[in-house]
Amino acid sequence: MNFDNADSRRAVEHCFRTTSTMINPILNWTEDDVWEFLHHYGCESNPLYQCGSKRIGCIGCPMQGKKGMRRDFRIYPKYYHNYIRAFDKMLEEILDSGKTIKNLSWRSGEDVMHWWISDVMTLQGQTTFDGFDILDV
Repeated sequence: MNFDNADSRRAVEHCFRTTSTMINPILNWTEDDVWEFLHHYGCESNPLYQCGSKRIGCIGCPMQGKKGMRRDFRIYPKYYHNYIRAFDKMLEEILDSGKTIKNLSWRSGEDVMHWWISDVMTLQGQTTFDGFDILDV
């Protein structure tokens, strides 16, 4: 399955690894096309769209941008605290494994959460997950 929204998406795609064929029937539809289809066939949409949401997904999803992430965490504060708890566990696992967090100011889950939802695109010492050099082995 392709889970991205790349501009390279095609209406019909073939995966040679899994021998799957994927059909993307509304690939080139506009937002108006989607709403017209839903209204024409009497389909109900997710109620969050009536609350002003433009994208429905996971709470705190970075795909919606920093503004959307902050809105989610204002509406769902328990999720905010659960993210922090998960980040605390992540840091604990890293340290318990004998690895160190290199060049980052992450000392707590709160620090990681600040990085996660900050407007600063890169922080001092930040690396990408692609590079896998966040951890010092």
